[in-house]
Formats: sequence, structure tokens, C-alpha cells
Amino acid sequence: MHKFVLTLITFVLLSVNVCLSAEDELRLDKAIYHQSAVMKTGFRLLNSNLYDKRITFYYTVESKPRVIINDRAKRITITKGVLPYIDNEDEMAAVLSTAIAHLMDVHGGFFRRFSMSFSPRKYEVKADKRAVDLMVNAGYNPVALIILINKTAKQPSWFEYNIFHHRGSERVAYLYQYIYEKYPLFLAKNEYLASPYYQNFLYTTKTQRKNVRMLREELIKRDRTKPINTK
Repeated sequence: MHKFVLTLITFVLLSVNVCLSAEDELRLDKAIYHQSAVMKTGFRLLNSNLYDKRITFYYTVESKPRVIINDRAKRITITKGVLPYIDNEDEMAAVLSTAIAHLMDVHGGFFRRFSMSFSPRKYEVKADKRAVDLMVNAGYNPVALIILINKTAKQPSWFEYNIFHHRGSERVAYLYQYIYEKYPLFLAKNEYLASPYYQNFLYTTKTQRKNVRMLREELIKRDRTKPINTK
């Protein structure tokens, strides 16, 4: 009887082992695929922008959605939990470009780091705008960054407002203004127009987008009324 019980326990343990090994192998295959995608996109962004500082890119199977920026190691890690928010390579580039933009400021030296610690809101907007430039230079659609932030950024109420970070609606409004003024072609020929995430952005930022257009039209009018310098 004892032998039978021991044999049964051994069989069960071996079966569990085999199952776990098979699961680990499947996870490893997926991890290899995602690690490769993260690296290819990351190095494309670096090389297309001729950035000459080393940054490495990692993927981890942590379920919590996080982008981990290691300032000392100059390493960017994307967790498995981030993947459900990414629908294509443009959006992967959007995730990585904002992290790269942050590390580019860190590479600026001690005084830049000191300034970043006291003005995080300023550098948050700066990183978002620089991320747009990085994406465009690498051949990615910068509207994907609006999509990504609209999917993921927090929108706290006034009594939960974080003085160190902008609301999601503020960040996408700044981004829209920047793309509108510097890369308007991406808005004119917008492949994301039918996306439910972009449609939601259009619904929730109507006033801000109208103000951007009014400001731009006013600047154009001023340019037209300026006297022509013939010297």
C-alpha cells in the first residue's frame, strides 16, 4: 500500500514537472519574441536619431504594467503588463521614445538631473515633445503617442491632483499642439482617424484643439500682415 502511494505521488510530481517545463518553454518563446521586438524598436529609435550614448532595452514577464527606467544602468525595461496597451510597432515606439527622451536628459549631467528633480512637470512635457521628434526621425507615426497616453495616463480629480505630473488630458493637448505646429501632415493624413482611442481623444479635447487652431490661424494672419523687408 505504501509503495502504491509513493508511486502515485512520484507520478503526480513528475507530471507537474513536465507541465511546468512545457509552460516555461512557452513563456520563454514568447519572451524571446517580445524581447526581440523591444530591442529592434529601441535601437531603431537610437540609430535614426544618431544618438551616441548607450541605452539597453529589456523585456520582463512581470504582470504589473510598468516601464522601468534605470538611470544608472541606462536601461529601459518593459513589463509584460504593458503589452495589452500596445497594438502595433508605432505604439511600441511611443512607449520607448518617452523613456529614451528621459534618459537623454539624464545624460545631460548632474545639473540637468538636479533641475529634473525640481521641475518634473516641465521635463515631462519636454520628454513627450522630444519623443515625437524621435519617432518622426525613425519613421514612426507620432500620433501613436497621443493614442498611447490617451489609453494609459491618469486623469485625477482636483483633490487627487499630482503637482509633479500633468493629467492625461493635459499631456495629449500639449502633444496635439506640438504635432499640429511641427508635423501637421500626420494630422492631415491621419491613419488613426477611425481608431476608437483617437476618436475618444477628439471628443475629450475639443476645446483645447480649437484653441490650438485659433492660435495658429492668428499667427498666420500676423505673418501675412507683416511688411515685406526689401533690404
